[in-house]
Amino acid sequence: MATPKSMVRQKVQGVSYRSRRERRREQIIKIASGLISEKGYHDVTVEEIADKVGVAKGTIYLYFPSKEKLYLEILEDSYEAIESILEKEIAKSDPAPIKLKKVLTLIFEFYKRNLDILRILSRDETHLIREHYEFTEHWRLRRIKLYERILEKGQKEGSFRSTNTKLTALIMFGLVRSVMFFYRTDKTAGEIADEVFTVIYRGILVSQVEEEEGLLYGN
Repeated sequence: MATPKSMVRQKVQGVSYRSRRERRREQIIKIASGLISEKGYHDVTVEEIADKVGVAKGTIYLYFPSKEKLYLEILEDSYEAIESILEKEIAKSDPAPIKLKKVLTLIFEFYKRNLDILRILSRDETHLIREHYEFTEHWRLRRIKLYERILEKGQKEGSFRSTNTKLTALIMFGLVRSVMFFYRTDKTAGEIADEVFTVIYRGILVSQVEEEEGLLYGN
């Protein structure tokens, strides 16, 4: 029977082992992310990743059974990280407009700090992997649902006008994603969030007076 002291030692050793393993896993993911971001999924080999990490090819397979699994776990880790940040923000009691602006800022800040992940996402190469559809659909729906929750809160508060929240959330998802991938600018994440928030919150109509006069319709 193990003594209390030996049990404590075993526990500490177990934690130490898991910690070393987790650090190695993170190292593999970081290096693989950089290579895939630079060269593309299909032009990076497991051998190349292993050489860069400084381990044998077989060591990579101890952590990830295939290159496809490694690739998907890179994305999974990034999705989980950003969604965890956003869920914490959503749980706060701020009014919906403030909440929306903070969420936009957090999204742009996250991907500015993780440019490798942003470049990987912008290539959208996972459609060639069998697990792609269910994987990406899960995270897409989760983000859209998050926007829906903000919209529903704003409508209840009276700060957002009544709209089809599902459609509006889908439009917001596409808008934010397009800005992330294609908006080339030196502006900060906060400045980009301000611009996107303004488009969403105020719309693009010049004024109600001009609309009533028919100027927006060429009359």
